[in-house]
Amino acid sequence: MNVDNKISKLLKNIRSILIALLVALLIRYVFYQPFRIPSKSMLPNLLVGDHLLANRIGYGTMFPCSKKYIFNPANEIERGDVVIFHWPGYKNSAKCPNGGFIGIFSIFYIKRVIGIPGDTIELYNNTIKINGEKVSYPTEKIFKDQEKEFQIVINKFDKKNVETIYLKNSKLLNEDLKVKVPLNMYFVLGDNRNNSLDSRFWGFVPRENIIGVPSIVHFSWDSEFESFKDIIRTERFFKTIE
Repeated sequence: MNVDNKISKLLKNIRSILIALLVALLIRYVFYQPFRIPSKSMLPNLLVGDHLLANRIGYGTMFPCSKKYIFNPANEIERGDVVIFHWPGYKNSAKCPNGGFIGIFSIFYIKRVIGIPGDTIELYNNTIKINGEKVSYPTEKIFKDQEKEFQIVINKFDKKNVETIYLKNSKLLNEDLKVKVPLNMYFVLGDNRNNSLDSRFWGFVPRENIIGVPSIVHFSWDSEFESFKDIIRTERFFKTIE
């Protein structure tokens, strides 16, 4: 094989790899995008090291750095949904609300929707009211994370009941709050109410910043493992996200 043929074959291989990479990136951007849970803000429902697949197309895929849809939403975002969004406090959020095509220089958060446009949200004494209706119900159950003990409080939404946690014998920051959610905005909280930077601190999430709703945990590993057999959490594989 002469040098020209070798170069030609190499260029064809490179082209095939680039095309495959582009197709994979398009599928990732338009349909399902992977994310990893980096913090404890969504305990007890999502653990550090959980790897998720987020449904993008069902909730509307927008052009990169745009408010215009490639595919219009088929599903509405509802109270109790877990959403992934480009953090509105990031420096380029106004110019690029969805974080762009690849988003490697953007900051994405995952939180639970508490209030949708038009809702009035009240927070006080570990209690949430939505439009004057109480949704928080304390239980006797305890969640333990290392040496800390948390009380489990059930949040009852329209279509689902969600376990949230509050550190026992502690006072939340920004817990006395009453706000009305503006048009095209959402009020979000972490399920771990003592360890989450959310709408209590930096405000509402614009609809165009929400890029998807996670559907399943496809992989999970524990960085705080005590033995090697506990590194991979096989029991969480393909767990649906409520």
